[in-house]
Amino acid sequence: MNRRKIVILGFLLGLAAVAAGCAAVANHSMVPDYKARTPRSIAVLPVMNETVSLKAPEIFRPMVYNKLSGKGYETPVISSVDSRLLEKEIREAGQIHTLPPQELGKLLGVDALLYTTVTEFSTTYLVAYASMTVSARFELKDAKSGEKLWDSDHAVKERKLGLSTETLKFAALQSYQPYVEQVISASFATLPDGPLPVAAPRGICLFPATK
Repeated sequence: MNRRKIVILGFLLGLAAVAAGCAAVANHSMVPDYKARTPRSIAVLPVMNETVSLKAPEIFRPMVYNKLSGKGYETPVISSVDSRLLEKEIREAGQIHTLPPQELGKLLGVDALLYTTVTEFSTTYLVAYASMTVSARFELKDAKSGEKLWDSDHAVKERKLGLSTETLKFAALQSYQPYVEQVISASFATLPDGPLPVAAPRGICLFPATK
């Protein structure tokens, strides 16, 4: 096999890997009559954090907000949601569950509530091996009945092997944003669009594949 064929084969394999990453389907469930009960407005609540990373909620929440609003739902701005929550002395995500969905929905003036929990947000580096893992789960609850309308969870893990500059940079930079976006995109791909105009789709998926 000549050099040109090798290069072409490598390119095609690379595209296949990209496609595999884009095609990853997140675990999810949804009420059978979601279409008839589709909420118009959804509040993105403060993000629960089960990891040791303090920056995980800060990265996740605005990206979840943007994704949800792009799917055709009314989404009150985050600062407005937090201001309303302060009226009930809710300052941290861990306090969200002190109020039932019905009371939160009335307080925030929305049809549904989005609960987000970051379950993993870490980097591992062992000499010739580095890995980055991001995972989260999402729950959408009806603000009138408190019933769960939809939920999803997804994990992305990227690995680098070998004693190389690329592996060292991968571990040192800890750039989580593309992995967070892939987790969110995969999960929200399972949520039907809302009643408002939907944002134009983005281009080809160029995020790392799920491992």
